[in-house]
Amino acid sequence: MTQIGTNIKKLRSVKGLSQQAFGELFNLTRGNISSYEEFRAEPKVSVILQIAKYFSIPVAHLLEKKLTVNEILNFEDHFTEDSAQLAIKNMDPVHFLNRETIQQSSDNKISIDDLPMFYFPITTKNQVIAIEHNGLIHHPAAFPFEENSILFFEKLQLNILHTLDKHFGLYIKGSDYFFGTYEVKNKQIDLLLNDWKKQSFSVEDMGCFWKLHGKYEKIA
Repeated sequence: MTQIGTNIKKLRSVKGLSQQAFGELFNLTRGNISSYEEFRAEPKVSVILQIAKYFSIPVAHLLEKKLTVNEILNFEDHFTEDSAQLAIKNMDPVHFLNRETIQQSSDNKISIDDLPMFYFPITTKNQVIAIEHNGLIHHPAAFPFEENSILFFEKLQLNILHTLDKHFGLYIKGSDYFFGTYEVKNKQIDLLLNDWKKQSFSVEDMGCFWKLHGKYEKIA
């Protein structure tokens, strides 16, 4: 028995796709996807080739091994996991928010704890979230990052508040989230999306504020 059913389910989870949405990508029904995931049937070779091409995953990996989140996100080209122990020892777990998850989220309410995770080398001890930059997240007009790049944000801590002025940040609370630019005046800290929308920082809501830590951009 191949791993195709397990991997289709994992792909859906990471990409935030329902069985119906995944099936529509390949002219399949929700019932087809359900039967693959429950090992009641396997897709035709032509469908397997389509899935592998669409997600840029080797056919052999799709069929023979249980894919990791890193492989699904195509981070394996640069950061490999020889074993689970190596990943835990040398890398850090990071929650990942992508375009598909936003589209599939009920009322666009995002729960960070429910997001899929992958392992990545992080140089901060603070909690980090990775986000696929896309048009579904509002951002300032001068936001300098290319669409589809992966942006890493670290959760604010009291000891980094003095570093915020003019830095890019993220606000995320329920269905309200956007990229912005921090403005610090005396002890007042605001995250500005534009001239009309901003969010004022408070210690009580500190868990909703993040500071840009870095970006990942694959170069062809």
